[in-house]
Amino acid sequence: MASSLTEYYVRSFDSNSFFGLQMVINWMSMLVFLWVLGLAYLVLRANSRASENRFMAVLLICEGMKMLFQAVDIIPYLPQFEPLWNVIWLVKIDVFIIGTITSIFLYLSIPVYYRIERLKFLHRPSLQRHMWYSIPIFSTLFWIFLRNIPFFQIPNRVWFTCSSQGAQPEVQTWTGEFSSGLQEIVNSIGTCPATIDTIVATESIGLWLIALTGTPVSILALLLIRSSIKKSKDGNVIYEKESMTSNSLYIGFLGKVIGNILFFSAILFVIPLLNGGPAGFIDVNEWRYAADRTFMSRLKYFVWTFSLMFQVSGVAFEAMMFVNASLKDTVFGIDKNLRTTFRNAVFTGIGAFLFILGSEVMENLLGFGLAGGVFIGISLVIVRKPVISIIDSFSGRLLSSDFSKEDLDYIKAYSEAARDGKITDKEKSMLETFASAYGLNPERVTFLENYYDSSNSEENEDFQTLSSGDEIVLTSISEISVIQQWTDDSGYTWRKMSNGATQWWNGTDWIDYQ
Repeated sequence: MASSLTEYYVRSFDSNSFFGLQMVINWMSMLVFLWVLGLAYLVLRANSRASENRFMAVLLICEGMKMLFQAVDIIPYLPQFEPLWNVIWLVKIDVFIIGTITSIFLYLSIPVYYRIERLKFLHRPSLQRHMWYSIPIFSTLFWIFLRNIPFFQIPNRVWFTCSSQGAQPEVQTWTGEFSSGLQEIVNSIGTCPATIDTIVATESIGLWLIALTGTPVSILALLLIRSSIKKSKDGNVIYEKESMTSNSLYIGFLGKVIGNILFFSAILFVIPLLNGGPAGFIDVNEWRYAADRTFMSRLKYFVWTFSLMFQVSGVAFEAMMFVNASLKDTVFGIDKNLRTTFRNAVFTGIGAFLFILGSEVMENLLGFGLAGGVFIGISLVIVRKPVISIIDSFSGRLLSSDFSKEDLDYIKAYSEAARDGKITDKEKSMLETFASAYGLNPERVTFLENYYDSSNSEENEDFQTLSSGDEIVLTSISEISVIQQWTDDSGYTWRKMSNGATQWWNGTDWIDYQ
C-alpha cells in the first residue's frame, strides 16, 4: 500500500535521506527556476527593445528550464499520483531537454551579440534581431524529431513500493515493461528494508549525451567571452563599462562551467571509481535501499545526491552575474542586493554540508548522528561573523560596487565643466583638484568621465541614481544632434554627430568610432 503525502515527506527528512538533502535541493531548484524567470523579466524591463537584452532573457529562461528536471521531484513518487506524473514527466524530460538544446545553440551565438574580432562578421544587427527567438523555435522542432528515435527515449518506468520494513516489494508498471535491468535493481533490494515509494526507470544514453554536450559548449562560450575581454584590453572597446559587462558575463559563465564540471566529474569519475564502473540514476535505488547497504553504498549515495547541488548553484550564480551585466547601467543598487543573496546562499550551503557531514561522522562513530549535526550548527553560528566577512569580501570582488558619494560628486562637477561641450585647462585643473580631494585615482576618473559621456550621448536626457538614500540628478546640458546617418555594405548603421563624433550601432548602444 502506498504511503500518504505526509508520510512521504516525513521520510524525506530522516537520517537515511541525509536529513532531507535531496528534497532541499529539489526546492532550491524550484526557487532558482522562479528566480531566473524573475531576473529574465527584469532584463526585459530594463530595455525590451534591445536585442542583447532579449537574448539574455531567453538564455536565462532556458537555464531555468533545465532546473525543472530536479525541481519537479518535489512532487512525491506515489502511484496514486500517476495521472499527475504523466504530465510532470513531460516537464522533467522534454522541457529540460528543450532548454538544454536551446542554451547550447545560444552559447554558440554569443559572437552575434558580443563583438569578437575573429568572428566580427557574425556581429550583425540583422542576425541580432532574429537569433534570440529563432533558436528556441528550431530547438523545439529539433527535439520533437529526436524524441521519436528510440535512442532518446525512456521506455520502461515502474512504481516501486514497500509498505513497511520486512514486507515484499510491490512493482506496478507505469509505461513500457518490467525489463531485466529493472528486475536486477528490485532483486538487489530484496525484502523491504524500510517503507519505500519511488520510481525505477531505464536510462537513455541519448539524453545523457545531450546533457553532457552542454559542458564543452559552455567552455567554448567561456573562451569566446574571454577573447572579447582580451580584445577590450587591447583597446577595441571604447568604454570601461562595456569591459565590466564582458567581465561579469565571463565570471557568470565561469561559475556555471565550474558547477557543470564538478557535477559531471562526480558522475563520470568519482562515482565510477567508488562503484567499480559506470553508474546512473537507476543505481541510486540500490545504493539507497539495498538490503546489504554498506558505508561505501552510503558514500556513493551521498556523493551522487550532493553533486546535484553543483548544477543548481552554478545556474543561480550564472543568473546573478548575467543580471549584473545587463542591469548594471540601468538599475543602481542591484549589486548590493545580489551580494546579499550570494552571501546568504553560500553561508546556508556551507552550513547544510557541515551539518550532514557531522551527522554522518557521529553516526558511524557513536551510532547517534544528530549530535554531530547540532554541534556543527552551533559552532557555525559562533563563527558566523568572520565567515560572512570572508564571503562578503569574495562577493565584492565578483560584483563591482555601486557609485560612491565621491563618485557622484565628481560626475556632477564634471557635468558642470562639460556644460559647453569642451573642458578648458582651468576646468581640468579644477577637476584634478576635486579628484585628489575625493581620493579618486586616474583610472577611476577616466571611467567616471567615460561613463558620463556615454550616458550623455546615448540617452541625451536626465541621468539619475541613488546613493545613501539621497537623489542626485545629473542633467545633460549640451544638445548633441545627429547630422547624418547611414548603413554600410556590411549592415552596420553609422551616424555623424554635431560634436564631430562618429558612432556605430552594435545592436544595443551607439559606440564612438576611433
